[in-house]
Amino acid sequence: MIPQPTYVQNEDESEVMFSVCSLVRDQDQYDRLLESFAKFGFTPENSEFLAADNRKGNQFDGFSWHKYMWPKCRGRYVIFCHQDVELIGAGYSDLVARLEELEKLDPQWLVAGNAGCVWRPLDHSRTAVVLHISDTFGDNRGGSGLPARVETLDENFLVMRRSKPVLNSYDIQGFHYYGPDLCFQAEFLGGRAYAIDFHLRHHGKSMRDEAFDRL
Repeated sequence: MIPQPTYVQNEDESEVMFSVCSLVRDQDQYDRLLESFAKFGFTPENSEFLAADNRKGNQFDGFSWHKYMWPKCRGRYVIFCHQDVELIGAGYSDLVARLEELEKLDPQWLVAGNAGCVWRPLDHSRTAVVLHISDTFGDNRGGSGLPARVETLDENFLVMRRSKPVLNSYDIQGFHYYGPDLCFQAEFLGGRAYAIDFHLRHHGKSMRDEAFDRL
């Protein structure tokens, strides 16, 4: 029998706008995420939800789980977010608008998030955090100067285009710094990383443990 090929077109025909991926260890936190996304416009018609399952032990770490999720994603955009984020105002339409705005500003963007450190000159003469987030450090922090090109992004919420994937390093392990690593990889690929104005609540406690220091 002669094989029947699939002819691939140079366009994204997916009807799913977002693939929302989370690294899940705590089911209660993840259920809160799912409820908030549904409340703010992420429906089965426009989004899919995928979970890297660490509920019974760590099958995945921060540098590996993206690689397992990409082949299963159908959305035009892929969101990688913590299980403990919660939408509290901004929703589906807001995120689409922010990404369309970013596309017009810089078609070479590859990674976007809600919190990062601005791009600095080689002499490191200036540095600043740019974000819009509610977290353990306060409510509704930031919100100005966005979008902004950044050197690093926090891992609580990251967005990429499925057609232009950026993957983490293969020789690093752990649960810290994989956001900055993605930003570096984006630069190596000829793209850029940006912080955008997408306000949500991150319930993480920002704890610094021994694993943080080792990495």
